[in-house]
Amino acid sequence: MSNDNEIATGSASARDSSGLVPPLKPISFLTTFLLFAVPSAIFSFSLLVLLPALMRRGFPSFAIFNLTFLPPLAMLLIASLAGLKLEGRSLTWPVIRNRFRLGRLPRYGWLWIVGLCVFEILASVLPGYVFQVSPTSLHLYTAPKEFSDFMGALSSGGKDFLGIPLHGQWWVFFYFLFGLIVFNIFGEELWWRGYILPRQELAQGRWTWVVHGVLWDGFHIFYHQTAWSFLAYLPVTLSIAYVCQKTKNTWPGIISHTVANAAVPVAILRGILS
Repeated sequence: MSNDNEIATGSASARDSSGLVPPLKPISFLTTFLLFAVPSAIFSFSLLVLLPALMRRGFPSFAIFNLTFLPPLAMLLIASLAGLKLEGRSLTWPVIRNRFRLGRLPRYGWLWIVGLCVFEILASVLPGYVFQVSPTSLHLYTAPKEFSDFMGALSSGGKDFLGIPLHGQWWVFFYFLFGLIVFNIFGEELWWRGYILPRQELAQGRWTWVVHGVLWDGFHIFYHQTAWSFLAYLPVTLSIAYVCQKTKNTWPGIISHTVANAAVPVAILRGILS
């Protein structure tokens, strides 16, 4: 299995064009916090300020989606690759694979992935039943109405997607799937679990997954209008961080993240086939 020891010791599969592999360096808590907080601020501005402004000016919903969701996600993907260059690494596949922990899963890896996906599904449903907490309690902030309306339209399904009739329009499905996998899934996973997590482990050791999971939950503050929303999402963010740290592999995060975001493409597919 590919891991950070290969990067540190300079194995042939992890070497860049110069034949040398810079050692992986630990990352301080303050720097880690900023690497989560800055993207969160960019996303918050894009979704809570720019999106409502575009809606009030009458921009088409599909254009708003492309202008407010995709660019911040693309920034994460670009930042992860830029991080490699700043570490003195080349952008070749062997280096990317080993640095971002995209190598072959250990034999037990798929068991972790299946368990993680099942846990995520249960964790998204059970807390409300177990604790009987009102989703409107512990209020943090009120999102602009335009943002709430847009998110409702995005996840509602039906015969159209953000104003585009879906029947027979396969390009919508493949376009959204491309954006979801390339920008959302790989953008986030390569940045959080690929670039940041391995460096956190060198500084915070066995409890890295706790710090990482809490910070990743906090990154989503633009979705958390209540403290309950933050707490309810914490089992998901902690579990992904734990499994990726346990397996020393980013694929569990990529696969489980894809499963967790499958509702919208499935709804689009149903609309196309209806």
